[in-house]
Amino acid sequence: MKDTTKDKKNGVLKNIRIALKAWFRRYPSAWILVPVYLAIRIATPFINTLIPSLAIRSIGQGNVKNFVILICLSLLVFTIINAAANIMGTYVQAQRTYTRLAGYTADFAHKTLVTDYQNIEPQKKQKILGKAAQSLSSNWKGVEHLMIQTTEFSILTFGIITYGSAVLMLDWKILVVTLAMFVFDVALRIHAIKYSDSKREESSEIWRKKYYIMQKSLNISAGKDIRIYQLGNWFHKLLCEVVIARGKLEKKLQLRWYLPTVSGTFFNFGRDFIAYSILIKRVLDGQMDIATFTLYLGIISGFTGWIYSLSERFNNIRRSSHEFNDLHDFMNLPDKVRKTPAVVEPENAVVEPVETTMHNMTGHFDKLNDRATLNDAPPEIIFKNVSFAYPDVEKNTIQNLDFTIKAGEKIALVGNNGAGKTTIVKLLCGLYDQTQGEILVDGKTIDDIGLDKYQDKISVLFQDTNPMAFTIEENITGLEEGQCDQTRLEDSLKKSGLWEKIQSLPQKEKTYITQTFSEQGILLSGGETQKLLFAKAIYKNGSFLILDEPTSALDPLAESKIYEEYNNLAAGKTAVFISHRLASTKFCDRIMFLENGSIVECGSHEELMAKGGKYKEMFDIQAQYYREEGIGNSE
Repeated sequence: MKDTTKDKKNGVLKNIRIALKAWFRRYPSAWILVPVYLAIRIATPFINTLIPSLAIRSIGQGNVKNFVILICLSLLVFTIINAAANIMGTYVQAQRTYTRLAGYTADFAHKTLVTDYQNIEPQKKQKILGKAAQSLSSNWKGVEHLMIQTTEFSILTFGIITYGSAVLMLDWKILVVTLAMFVFDVALRIHAIKYSDSKREESSEIWRKKYYIMQKSLNISAGKDIRIYQLGNWFHKLLCEVVIARGKLEKKLQLRWYLPTVSGTFFNFGRDFIAYSILIKRVLDGQMDIATFTLYLGIISGFTGWIYSLSERFNNIRRSSHEFNDLHDFMNLPDKVRKTPAVVEPENAVVEPVETTMHNMTGHFDKLNDRATLNDAPPEIIFKNVSFAYPDVEKNTIQNLDFTIKAGEKIALVGNNGAGKTTIVKLLCGLYDQTQGEILVDGKTIDDIGLDKYQDKISVLFQDTNPMAFTIEENITGLEEGQCDQTRLEDSLKKSGLWEKIQSLPQKEKTYITQTFSEQGILLSGGETQKLLFAKAIYKNGSFLILDEPTSALDPLAESKIYEEYNNLAAGKTAVFISHRLASTKFCDRIMFLENGSIVECGSHEELMAKGGKYKEMFDIQAQYYREEGIGNSE
């Protein structure tokens, strides 16, 4: 698959166009609001500069009445304009923020939830994901910061043209010194940005590690280990190390940004010396009165400040554009062909009307509720010379696998940890594409079928799945409250053995798991969690059942009992049971023993026991353990 992260990045102008297009499409009022806001922002400092000059001129004329009227009117106009600028600035900022949150962040969140699993699990892709998330983390990063800086840059540009014309009329030498200061400042800032870009990968890694430590520190499950094994000081030490590393990096970055400040101080001295010399000389020569002197002094000071800010804004735009490209890198990661509508790209982000959204959600609910009524025939699965290597890993995890799972057949994939069982599950679920060979489902590839349509056939239980902090009903059905088929839900709870537990709860299936969203939430035991996941698989009723060591946390007796329930669920389905323990094998038609990514033995339980190979060796060891526990015999 092509790695689009190596494609040419968007330039600054293109990213500005994309960001402004998203803003103005979401808020059409911005077409009027923004130009008026720009005009007021440009006029405000000029009026502020003009008032002292008018005051001095009025005093010089000796007309107190005109002085009071003029000053009152000037202050009133300034107050009104300043208030209007603040009010419109609030609206402008709100529009930019909600464009980021309701547009880009919403699309980013949707992409993380529906993008191919191979776009988020590998370490390289996690870095891309982390940088994209960081670019949306605040209004001083990425797309919103780009919109802010573009607005401010526009204000400065128009202001500099206006003020620069006045300065040029006074004396060209002041303008030359100021422009030289600007060019030199831009060069120093470009140097600082290039250095910052070279450290962005390091910065992203530090941010990702800090986020992980903070997340684990707040995680309830991790909290038990942290306390029992007294890991608090260690976690704190790790966090301090990350913070110190961030501090050292920030110090290096800031040193590069101090240079423009120092250079600006020297240039300001040269500019002020020339400006004051020219203005004082003209006053002394009688070519300029004190009021005009004050006005020009304010214009020169404002012009210098604005042109210095222009350099700063320009380089902020470049930095924000680079961060915006981090978001593009993730959003442009390719996905398999799906039957659901594609995610709206950021530059075209618009909010759908509520009626449209609810109509689409209703279709989603109907689709989920109809799964069990489709009565899909159990699929036939064929692996043809399939090999797979994880991204950036040279060695194949599985190698040249050739096997067929007949429709309605129950297969056990067994072997020690690291044999490649979970990798096969990821391929069977369509979470990854094989790097070599073909996987056929009823004679078609998953791409030909369509990933969503194929995954509708699958009921899968993973070994590391935990319930979400939603209600029991929502966990089982995958639907919002009140949208599910209550008869099917009740049937699923009864068949999973969780019905009596749920009925004993005050809010029954409306009870939340954990107290994240409700103080009345509960925590399920390990066995109850397994039953909940079992009920989830029953409710979906896929024609292809995959069990990826879902009982690994259970004791052998509980494991044996729950596998009997899984066997009943597998009736009339194609089923793959995966385990490094062998409680599931007695239910299966065939057993495949994996070692180092290859199938080394295949056959029924009796055939493999008679063969006396690796399967028999593992089975005898585990059977002895089961006998010692008093829960079984050597069968």
